[in-house]
Amino acid sequence: MNRQEFLKRLLAGLAAGLFEPVVRSAETLMAEEEPVPQRTLGRTGVRVPILALGGYHIGRIRDEAEAMRMIHFALDQGLFFFDTAESYQRGGSEERLGRALKDRRQRAFLMTKTYEPANRDAAGARAHLEGSLRRLQTDYLDLWQLHSVQTPEDVDRAFREGGAMESIMKAKQEGKVRFIGVTGHRNPDANLRAIHYWDQGWKFDTMQMPINAVDYHQESFQRQVLPELVKRGIGVIAMKTSADGRLLREGLLTIGECLHYVWSLPVSVAVVGMTNMQELKDNLQHARTFRPLREDSRKRMLGRLKPHARLELEWYKRPRR
Repeated sequence: MNRQEFLKRLLAGLAAGLFEPVVRSAETLMAEEEPVPQRTLGRTGVRVPILALGGYHIGRIRDEAEAMRMIHFALDQGLFFFDTAESYQRGGSEERLGRALKDRRQRAFLMTKTYEPANRDAAGARAHLEGSLRRLQTDYLDLWQLHSVQTPEDVDRAFREGGAMESIMKAKQEGKVRFIGVTGHRNPDANLRAIHYWDQGWKFDTMQMPINAVDYHQESFQRQVLPELVKRGIGVIAMKTSADGRLLREGLLTIGECLHYVWSLPVSVAVVGMTNMQELKDNLQHARTFRPLREDSRKRMLGRLKPHARLELEWYKRPRR
């Protein structure tokens, strides 16, 4: 067969769909890159990716098709830990994840949260659980957390007899949830109060809280709470890694610096709000290329931020009464 005849047959074969095209999409090429690093989620023994798609932001995306594409792309890229809460968009974030993951449920690690701050009672938490399961189109949760503890007194209400944690612990015993946890971004004293109850026998598995480079300088979860979690083997879920975007908007740090700072600490996973595909791809790349910060680099970053530290950068640290 001469060259002309070969080219003629090749073109005919391509036209007939007999050969796979050589050109591949950028998303296909990304899937062939290094996998996203994983870490063990505390004493659970479960391995999770170091990056998770934040449920509040995914619920805010107006274009449903774009949100679905992001969820599916994240899952295909190894970001199988999904964050949401029944309070996000009044259940809208859960409903969106339920639609996106209903035929992919076994591939996902699904976490949601219960929030009824007025009472923190068992009945309210139970009702929230049933609603979350319905909206998420699943019969179990991988992780269910008591959401947004405000003050030590708020924690006491949740852990009292007949409190929300009673329902949360019972749901784990019944197999409706695999693991349980507590979240709080207002007051380190509230999170420390929850750890006090852990010491009294309320053995929750995880705690979600703000960790970022400016937190170190003011009412710090990193300095006060993180060492206590590590000591007990409680899985650490970081949030507010860029101080809800304030560190980025004020030009104090890049998102890469924010994430590399957090991942250099003993956290299992960072929940990051992402509102478009480009942010998701960029953060995936940060995860794949992560290398722990050297101590001198970490200290320089903290030094750069110290003159700018003020609670306005972390507005969420103001407890609601």
